[in-house]
Amino acid sequence: MAEQHPRHRAPHRDDFPGEGAARGTARLEAFADAVFAIAFTLPIVEIKVPHGDEPLTAQLAELWPSYLAYAISSLVIGIYWIQHHFSGAIYRTSGHWFNVATVLFLTAIGFIDFPARAFAEHLPDPDGRGPAAIFFVAGLALTGVTWWIKWKVGRSRGHVDARLEPHYVDCLNRRYNVSTVLLIVAAALALIRWEVGLALASAVTLFYLLAPPTPVYTEEAPIVEGEESA
Repeated sequence: MAEQHPRHRAPHRDDFPGEGAARGTARLEAFADAVFAIAFTLPIVEIKVPHGDEPLTAQLAELWPSYLAYAISSLVIGIYWIQHHFSGAIYRTSGHWFNVATVLFLTAIGFIDFPARAFAEHLPDPDGRGPAAIFFVAGLALTGVTWWIKWKVGRSRGHVDARLEPHYVDCLNRRYNVSTVLLIVAAALALIRWEVGLALASAVTLFYLLAPPTPVYTEEAPIVEGEESA
């Protein structure tokens, strides 16, 4: 059998000097999914069942900021999980620094509910909604930056699947670079006019609800996990 081209063969553990032992992404993805699941569940815990003398319907209606906070948190976390699920097909291995970058990103995911809740619950307050919006936009920018760091580390350390077409990887790189810059700009604009910063950060985040570009490979695409032939 002809020897495989080094670009297409499976990476060995010693192909990543300074990374400890390079591994596949299965354990990292399982850990990340667990963090996402917890982050996705926690916001609902913040909504307390009302107990008071007023009619229950009125008390439930008064909780609308909490409902909004839950919706915003779930939307942001859900969008990033969708992108994380997609990126599982982009990375082929993981190593020490990529794991560190992933943990940094997951820390931001675990935190995003707090600024989202601060923003939603201060919307009725004319004096508080501006600072709360700035805090939320900063949270969105922080999450976007940590995602970008994870991508940059994964690419620079050789964990991106080498079978992907270079122009496809470059396309993803431009996509993440532009969105990260726009989120940072949004955070700066929010300090001047919070409505503008919030609108830009929201638009960039919602953009990732669109389906990501289909991976393009230099050879036959790898078999989808779970569809291996017996």
